[in-house]
Amino acid sequence: MTDILPIDKRLKFFVYVIESPSAVDLYHRRSEGELLRQAINLNQIACTLRLAVNLEAFVASIRIGLHEAMESFPGTIPILHISAHGFSDGIQLSSGEVVLWHQLREMLIPVNQALSGSLIVCMSTCEGYSGSRMAMVQESNDHPFFAIIGNCSKPTWPETAVAFATLYHLIANGRYITDAVAAMRIASGNESFFITTAEESKQNYIEYIKNINTAEVIQDLEHQAEEAEPGELSKLLKLSDASNAN
Repeated sequence: MTDILPIDKRLKFFVYVIESPSAVDLYHRRSEGELLRQAINLNQIACTLRLAVNLEAFVASIRIGLHEAMESFPGTIPILHISAHGFSDGIQLSSGEVVLWHQLREMLIPVNQALSGSLIVCMSTCEGYSGSRMAMVQESNDHPFFAIIGNCSKPTWPETAVAFATLYHLIANGRYITDAVAAMRIASGNESFFITTAEESKQNYIEYIKNINTAEVIQDLEHQAEEAEPGELSKLLKLSDASNAN
C-alpha cells in the first residue's frame, strides 16, 4: 500500500451510521455504532449515528436523517454505514422486521441519484456481500450505490469494528478505497472483507466526486422527503424541524 493522495485530493467525507442492534446487544448495551463513532472521531472524521430499532425509524434515517446530516457537514460526501443482523436476503432490524435487498435498493436509489451515482455503502452485517444483489437488476439502469463494502461470511463483532475503523482511518489519510479494504482484511484477521468496484475505478472515483455540488444534493433529498407518503414519516420530519428551531 504505497499510493497516498495529496491532502487537496483526498476524499472529503463523513460517516453516516444507521444501527439496528439485536435484542441481546440492546440488553447488554453493546453498540458497534457508538464504538465506531468514537474511533472515527479520534481521526477527526465527522460521524452521525442514528439508532433505528424498527422499519419506520430505518426509513426515516435514510429519507430524512441523511440530508440533515449533510447540512451539518457541508461540502462533504456521506459514506453510509449500516450495522444490523444480515442474511442472504436482506437485513433484520431490532424489532424483528426484515428489510429485503430489493426494498433497501428502492430506498437507496434516490440517494445515489442525488449524489450523482457516488454513494458508498458499508454493510457491517453477516453476509454483507449479498447486498451486491441490489445492483443486479438487468432491466434497470438505476443503481443503488457506487460501491458496496462488506463481508462475505459471518464476521465477529470485534472483527467488523476493527475493520471499518481501519477503513475510515485510511481513506481519511489518503489511501485509495480498494487499498483500504485490503488493509481491513489484515487488521481484522478476516480475509472475507470485499469491495465490489474494480481496481481501475479507484482513481476515477476520487476525481468524479469533486464535481458534486453538495448544496444541490441537500435540496434534492429535502424535496424527496417532502414528497414522501404522509404518516408517521411526516411526523418525524415535523419533530425534527421543531427540534432544530429550539
